[in-house]
Amino acid sequence: MLDAVRVLVILAALAVAMPAHAAPPTLVALAPAADARKAIAIGPAGQVYEPDGNGAWVRTQAGGVAETLVAATSVGGTVIAGAVGSTPFKLKGGAWTSIHLQLKTKAILGTGSRALAAVGKSIYALDSSQPTKLADAPAPVTALAGGKAVVAATAKGLLRLAGTAWKPIKKAPRSVNALVSDRFALVDKGVLDLETMKITSWPAGLRVTDATVVGGTAVVGVSVRGKTVELVTVKAGKVERETIPFGDVSPIVGIVGDKAGRVVVATRDGHIGVRDPKGAWTITEVRDELPAAKPGPAPAESK
Repeated sequence: MLDAVRVLVILAALAVAMPAHAAPPTLVALAPAADARKAIAIGPAGQVYEPDGNGAWVRTQAGGVAETLVAATSVGGTVIAGAVGSTPFKLKGGAWTSIHLQLKTKAILGTGSRALAAVGKSIYALDSSQPTKLADAPAPVTALAGGKAVVAATAKGLLRLAGTAWKPIKKAPRSVNALVSDRFALVDKGVLDLETMKITSWPAGLRVTDATVVGGTAVVGVSVRGKTVELVTVKAGKVERETIPFGDVSPIVGIVGDKAGRVVVATRDGHIGVRDPKGAWTITEVRDELPAAKPGPAPAESK
C-alpha cells in the first residue's frame, strides 16, 4: 500500500513539473510605430510581441491584464490598448497600468495619429502623462478619430471639434462604417474624404474592413475574399491592389504603414505580413520565448 501511495505522489510531482501544452498565440491588434517594422503586436490578455530586429515578433515576458483587449495605438513610443467594457491600458517598462478616466469606465479608443478615448459624451486626449479632458460631445460617442482635428461619430451624425464646440461636418453622411482618421472614413462604397466629401469607390466585389492612413493622404486597407487576402491602397482617387501571401486566411486584426512605403498586417492566428518599399512580402509567425518556469518543491510523502 505504501509503494502505491509513493507512485501516486511521484506521478503528481511529475504532472506539476511538466509544462502544460501552450495554446497557439492569438493577436487582437497592432500598435503603430514610425517605422512599421517596429510595430508591436498585442494579444487579448495583454501579451506583448515585440520585433526582434531580425524580422520576427517575439514574446519574452509574461504578464498581462485581466480584461480583454481589442485595439491598440501608440503615442511617444508608449503603447495604449483599448479593452472591452473597461478603461484603456498603458504599456510602459514592460508592465500594463490602467488609465484612469472615470469610475465604471467603458471607454472607446480612437483611431488616427492622436491618441484619444471616449466615455459616453466625454472625450479625453491621451497624448500626455495624464489624460486631458476635451469638450463633451452633444451625444454619446460611438467612434472617434484624432489628428490635426478631432472627429466623432454619434447618433446625431459626424461632428468635428472646433475650439471648444462640436459642429456637424457639412454634407457628411449620418453614419459611416469606420473612422480611419480625422480625415478619412470607410463607407459601403469606398473611402470618404471628410474634407472634400468625395468618395473613392471600391472595385466591384471588394470590401475593406481594416484600414489605416499613411503619410496623411493615402488610405491602406485589407480586403478578404474567400481565400484571397489583398492590400488595397487608395490615393488621389486611385485604387491599387496586391495579394498578401498569407497561407491560411484568418481575420485581420491590425494594419500599420509608414512613409517609406512599408506595411505590416497582422492576423488573429498570429501571422504577420511585412511589405517592403519595393512591394516584396515576408510572412512570419509570432512566437513565445518565455523564461522557463521554476519547478516548485515536490509534494510531501505520506508515511
